[in-house]
Parts: sequence; structure tokens; C-alpha cells
Amino acid sequence: MRWLVALLIVATALVCAMQVRSLSIGKDSIPSSALAQTYISTPREAPLQLPILNTANGSAFGPERWRGHWSIVFFGFTACPLVCPKTLSILSAVAHTPTSGVASGSTLPVFASIDPVHDTPPRIAAYLSHFDQHIVGLTGSTADVDRFTQEVGAGYKQLGSSFDHSTSLFVIDPNGRLAGILLRPNQPSQIVADLTKLREVYAQSEAH
Repeated sequence: MRWLVALLIVATALVCAMQVRSLSIGKDSIPSSALAQTYISTPREAPLQLPILNTANGSAFGPERWRGHWSIVFFGFTACPLVCPKTLSILSAVAHTPTSGVASGSTLPVFASIDPVHDTPPRIAAYLSHFDQHIVGLTGSTADVDRFTQEVGAGYKQLGSSFDHSTSLFVIDPNGRLAGILLRPNQPSQIVADLTKLREVYAQSEAH
């Protein structure tokens, strides 16, 4: 599973690189299918082996907390200048969309810090207070954060006092399995539409 997820992440990075390159060579040089793809559905296998993390209010968030609902996970850090606040604002808009399932509790938006040294629970709580109240903040030891990112296939690298990190959203199904990756989460309506498609795939697999 991990090698397949790694390949998907590489593919995602290539797509993003192609988008940047398009600024200089033009969209006509990029396959339309690559520009149109907004999500990847991942195979159904065993549940993710996730560590026990800590929420922004200091409570434990164990593997059982991923069960019974859908989760949309974004990895970032509170000192992130642009991408993180933008993505969290988009997730806040998703939370206010009735069909997302956030308000009803069937979908849980999650912000997972990749900077546990600085992002303490109180700091994450203060940061998330600027966004929708349904977004759950998570942190933990460096080892647990590394394990979490590796399990879902997210990537990050420290660059001085900052980080280069995945900008995709990782979707976990009600059985605690990786359901898909939302590649370019720029539009709330597209996120909800892609989540709906992943739910349909999940329903079909559960019916067989």
C-alpha cells in the first residue's frame, strides 16, 4: 500500500510541476486530462495504522476516532504564510456546505501540524479559532507526526524555519482506510463533489 501511495504522491507532484511549468510554456503543452483531474481514488485495503495524536484541546485522538465518519486531512503548520490559511479558509467554506456532511458530523475536517516543536495544542487552538469551529487540530511527537504522514502518503521537508509540504487533502473513509487524495483543493464546490464521488465508490465496494 505504501509504495502505491508514494507513486500517487509522485504523480501529484508531477502534475503540480506541470502547472508551474505551464506559466512559461502555455497550457497547450499540458495534457487536458492532467489539468482536469482533481482527485485520485485509492484501493481499499486494511485500515491505516495511525498513532495516537493530541487534539488542540489536549485530548487524545486514537485510531478509533477515525471510524464512523469521513475525514478530510490537511497537513500544514501555523506559521505557514499563504497555503495553509488559504486551504483552511476553503475547508471552512466546505464546512458551511450542507452536502459536505461536516455540520451533520458525517465528515470531519482535520488540520494536522507538521511542526510539533512549535505547534503546541494551545497554539493550534488559537490558530484554528480564525477558521470554522468544526476543524479539528492535531499534533504529537515528531515520531508520531512522521508516522502519520507516512501512513497516508503525505510529504514534508523542513527548510530552515519553514516547511515544504503536501498541499493535497487526504480522505479517510469510515473504516479508517485511505479513500482518496484531493489533488488541487482550490474550490469548495469541487472538494464536495470529489468527496461525494469517493463516497459513491465506497458505497459500491461495501455493497459487494
